[in-house]
Amino acid sequence: MTVPRVPYGVARARTFHTHGVTRGQLRRLVEQGAVRHLRHGWYQTDDADPDVVRAIRLGARLSCLTVLGRSGLWLPPWAGLHIRFPERSRRGNRRPVPAGMHTCTPYGPQSLKDFGAVDPISLALSAAARCTTAEYFVAILDSALRSGQWSLDDLTHVLQHCPGHLRQLLTRTGRADSGTESLVRFRLESCNIAVTPQVEIPSVGRVDLLVGRRLVIEVDSVAHHTGLEAYTRDRERDRTLAALGYERIRLTWQQVIHDWDRVFADIVAIIPRGDHLRTPRLH
Repeated sequence: MTVPRVPYGVARARTFHTHGVTRGQLRRLVEQGAVRHLRHGWYQTDDADPDVVRAIRLGARLSCLTVLGRSGLWLPPWAGLHIRFPERSRRGNRRPVPAGMHTCTPYGPQSLKDFGAVDPISLALSAAARCTTAEYFVAILDSALRSGQWSLDDLTHVLQHCPGHLRQLLTRTGRADSGTESLVRFRLESCNIAVTPQVEIPSVGRVDLLVGRRLVIEVDSVAHHTGLEAYTRDRERDRTLAALGYERIRLTWQQVIHDWDRVFADIVAIIPRGDHLRTPRLH
């Protein structure tokens, strides 16, 4: 018989049954090698997702940052593979977690409902709140809002069981075109530097961040600022901003993630001089 298609190529026996596969037929599929037995009650097909298979073999589910990344949300560079052990699973039935995999626990009660091999995004977001730093979590929340799949009310509901200081991070979200832009905004605001995101400037268009009246900070993400065309466009914008009297700082992904201390020193060197407060000449 034909092997039914199941999400991620991994499912419980009862999922196969709902596709019309009887216990006897499932046993024969295993004997024929068309379906493999993973662990008690779980099976995989030939097209099974390797990461999901690894999680289920441990008695866990794919969760947290791994699920968010697969949903198209921005991720920290050190994400790795994140899994969650069901609340009702017995520790004695869990296998040791290999290096490079992270065990995550969402805030609040986990539903007794079996979500399958991969957690829903709402549960993954709750787990990520515990698994990341404040600045990276705000970048993830910004990414969720930017995707259009989530509203601020949706995220408020998802984080209802989180501690107050994490729920408060929702007030730190804002408009951003990339995760690195979110990081820069959050870091500057955390140092009491007022930043306005996504400002429209005549003859230039929208810039990432504006400090004061004339310090423009552009944050180049890996995804959107590579290639000759993007490089040329960015330099044309820089030239126009200079002609209008704006101070400009352009940051790369590498500088934001790995060299922030030096970047921040350059930014704060400008602020005491008051250069960022002078009014540019717009035309």
